[in-house]
Amino acid sequence: MLYSNILALGAATLAAAAPVAENTQDYAFNVTNFVFGCTTGCYWYLDVSVEGEGPHHPAVNTPVHCEGGLDEDTDYVQCGNVSDTQAIYAYIVKDTNELNLQYEVQYPEETAVYRYYGQQTVYAATSDQADLQEPNFKVLETETTGVA
Repeated sequence: MLYSNILALGAATLAAAAPVAENTQDYAFNVTNFVFGCTTGCYWYLDVSVEGEGPHHPAVNTPVHCEGGLDEDTDYVQCGNVSDTQAIYAYIVKDTNELNLQYEVQYPEETAVYRYYGQQTVYAATSDQADLQEPNFKVLETETTGVA
């Protein structure tokens, strides 16, 4: 009896910590004023908002500003202040020029955190592929995780 109670409690704990999938097909990061270039170092900046409303995915209509450097920022940097429970993060992978975006939404009353991710290759204005880069573009959210 005690063994089955412990087993049930362990299963419930694992289920609570498991990632929760949410349909991201209507969610996107809206990137504006994107600038990325390299001279003595590689630096980027952008403004970003979040499109799409869902059960745990409020839209962010007012863009927040984000900036970083490829040598200094090898992981997500926080972009501006959205709210006490919402944050947007970004960074560019130096070796691949992949822009990574993350939108985090916390629900303290549920002790839950949801994270939405999107990636897109970007091109430096100082590279031979500079004409491929637009200053304004959308990055679809392709992955979501949630832990309650």
